[in-house]
Amino acid sequence: MATIKVTDTNGQEEAIEFKAKKNSNLMELLVSKGKDIPAICGGMANCGTCHVEFTQGFDKLDAIEEDEAFMLDTLPNITDTSRLSCQVALAEELDGAELVILNDG
Repeated sequence: MATIKVTDTNGQEEAIEFKAKKNSNLMELLVSKGKDIPAICGGMANCGTCHVEFTQGFDKLDAIEEDEAFMLDTLPNITDTSRLSCQVALAEELDGAELVILNDG
């Protein structure tokens, strides 16, 4: 079991426990927990509505691929630790990570 700390769009913090699942992503977990993630494109890295900023644990993530980097570059609130949650694999390595939901696509 792994835990991440999520700050939602209202500034509310919550620790979310999860089990890593093959072919699952962070966006799916956040949506399942009722977080404000519209996921308009269904996880295809085309809309930015699942934009999150990692405040801890960014170094544990896989490298950003070209499609995600292109989409992030179009968003107004991009940071050095921005990711599209639909492109972040739900893995045990996320244990202890902290993030803020920005979903400004």
